[in-house]
Amino acid sequence: MDMQQFALALCLFVVLSYVRVGYSMEPVVIEFFYYRPCPCEAEQYALYEHNGHVVNNIQIMYGSGVLVERVYFYSEEGEMKTGEYGIGIEDWNAIVINYERVFLGYVNETYVGEIVGAYLTDSVHDVSIIRVTPSSSTVGIGERINITVAAKNLGIENESFNVRLYCNETLTGTQLATDLCPNREISMIFVWDTTNQAFGEYIIKAEAEPVTNETKLANNVYVYRGIEVRSSSSGLVAWGVLAFSFGFFEAFSPCLIVLLSFILSYTLGETSHFKESFLRVMVFGMGFISATLLLAVALGLLLLSTPSVQYFLTWIVCIFAVVLGLNLLGVLRIPSKMPLQSKPLIKELARKYVITYAGLFLLGFTFYFLDPCIAPIFVSMMPLLLPETLFFTLLVFCLGAITPFIGIAVFAGSVSKLARGAYRHRLEIRAIGGLILIIYALYLVFFYLIPTVT
Repeated sequence: MDMQQFALALCLFVVLSYVRVGYSMEPVVIEFFYYRPCPCEAEQYALYEHNGHVVNNIQIMYGSGVLVERVYFYSEEGEMKTGEYGIGIEDWNAIVINYERVFLGYVNETYVGEIVGAYLTDSVHDVSIIRVTPSSSTVGIGERINITVAAKNLGIENESFNVRLYCNETLTGTQLATDLCPNREISMIFVWDTTNQAFGEYIIKAEAEPVTNETKLANNVYVYRGIEVRSSSSGLVAWGVLAFSFGFFEAFSPCLIVLLSFILSYTLGETSHFKESFLRVMVFGMGFISATLLLAVALGLLLLSTPSVQYFLTWIVCIFAVVLGLNLLGVLRIPSKMPLQSKPLIKELARKYVITYAGLFLLGFTFYFLDPCIAPIFVSMMPLLLPETLFFTLLVFCLGAITPFIGIAVFAGSVSKLARGAYRHRLEIRAIGGLILIIYALYLVFFYLIPTVT
C-alpha cells in the first residue's frame, strides 16, 4: 500500500511539474476597456456583448496562458490608458493585446485567437521557406534552369525580407519580398546558369533572411536535393574532340613514330601481303591501346573514389600540362636521356616478340609504358575522367589513339617514307601537341578552377 501511494504521489508530482513548466511562459495580457451602454442603444450594446464574449472565450481557450484585465472605460486608469493607446473617447469596448495591438469595433474571435497563439508560441515575427521547385531535375552544362522558391509569412505582422538561393553553398541570387502580409506566400523565380559547373548532383538551399525580433529560425531554410548536372550535347562534343586529340597525339608523338619505324621494319619485313601487314600493325596497336585502357581505368577509379582531392588534383594536372606544353613547344627545355630508339631493351624486345601475334601484342603493351611522351599526355586527361562521361571519354580517346595505327597499316608499304617525313616535321608535331595541352590547361584554370573558388 505504501508503494502504491508513493507511485501515485510521484505521478501527481510529474503531472503538476509538466503543467507548471508548460505555463511558465509570460502570459499574454488582454485589456478589455468595457463600457455597458443602455440596452436601448442596440448597436453599442451588441458591441459590448460581442467583444465581452470574445474575451471570455479566449480566456477559456488559453487558460493561464492569458491574463485578462477588465478596465472600466471611464475610470481614471481607463482614461489614462486609452489616451496612451490612441483610443477615441467613444471607442468603447476596445481590446488591447500585450500593450501594443489595439482592436476597435467588432473583433474577429478567430483572428484574435491567432494573435494570442502567436504571442504564446513566440511567432509574432516568423517568415519561412515552404517550397523549392526546380523546372527540371536534370540540366546540361552551359544550360539554364529555373528554380521557384515559395516564401510565406507565418507571423502576424507585415514583413519585408531577402530570400537567397545557394547551389552547393555558392550564392546564386537574392530577391526581396516586400511588405508580405500575414499568412500570405510569394513565389520567386531564380535562374541558375550552369556554365562552368562540374558534373554531378547539386544541393539547392533557399534561405529567408531573419526579420527583426524573429526567434523561430529553423523554418527559414529549405534544402532541395537532387538536381543533376550532366553533359550537354555541345559540351559532350567538345569533350569528345579534346579526348580524341589527346589520344591521337599520344600515339602520333615523335617518340612513338621513330620507334614505330624500327618496330615495323621487322613486322613488315616478314611479308609483302597487305592483309597480313595490316593485321600485324593492328595487333601491335591493340596491345598499345590495352595498356592505355588499363592505366585509364586505374586512374579513373582512383579519381572517382577520392572526389575530395579532385580540385587539387586538377590544379596539379594543369600545371603539369603547361610545363609539358612549353617543353613540346621548345620554350622550356627538360633534360632527357639518350634517344629511345637506341635503347638495347627495345631492340631486344622487338627481335624477340615480333614474329608472333601474341608477341606483337605484348610488344605494343610494353612499349606504351616505355614511351616517355605518353604518360604526361594521358595524365592531362584525368580531369575528364568523371562518372558521367567516363566510358565515352575513354572510348573516344582510344579511337584517337588507334587512328595513327590504322593510317600506318593502310600505307604500310611506305612506312619508312612516312617515318622519315614525320621525323622531319617532329618539331611541328610536338608544337601542335604542346599548344593543345596549354590551351586545355588554361581553359580548366579560368573556366573551372577559379570560378569554383569565387
